[in-house]
Amino acid sequence: MQYVDYNYYATEYSGKVPEDDITRYLRKAERKVDYITSRKLQFAFPEDENDAAAVKDTICELAEFMYRVDLYANSAMDSTGVVTQEDGTVKGKVVTSISSGSESISYSASGSASTSVMEAAKDKKVAESAIYSIVSTGLGGIPDNNGVNLLFAGEYPRAARNKCKNLEGIF
Repeated sequence: MQYVDYNYYATEYSGKVPEDDITRYLRKAERKVDYITSRKLQFAFPEDENDAAAVKDTICELAEFMYRVDLYANSAMDSTGVVTQEDGTVKGKVVTSISSGSESISYSASGSASTSVMEAAKDKKVAESAIYSIVSTGLGGIPDNNGVNLLFAGEYPRAARNKCKNLEGIF
């Protein structure tokens, strides 16, 4: 089930991921959200406009984060390494800028440049923690269409189960 399409991503969310890539990242983000929400969206997607927008925006934010992590991981080999200082010491480098005319590349040799995207690209546990943080921040307090909090991890309440139709294999 697709919760967010390219049109929503580009117009409502004003996303920056290229059109050729976004569909794949939206699907990946939806799978993560389904996992974290115990698939509640598959059978009780919020009908309330604000709650539905919160779900869609969270998926868009997560898709962009995962895209940036992959982009960083794919380019990390070209942009990191070491710089030898005049005194002979060696420090880590990070590309800070690239110019096209007469080809200029600037490095930060402090070795301390770091972002959540960089850390997530280096460590799967950090990535999973960041993903959960994005989802829990975006969906905290948001109910599904049956009034059950999307992040509720317990057994789906019986009263809400009775409202659901076509749930074979879900419970």
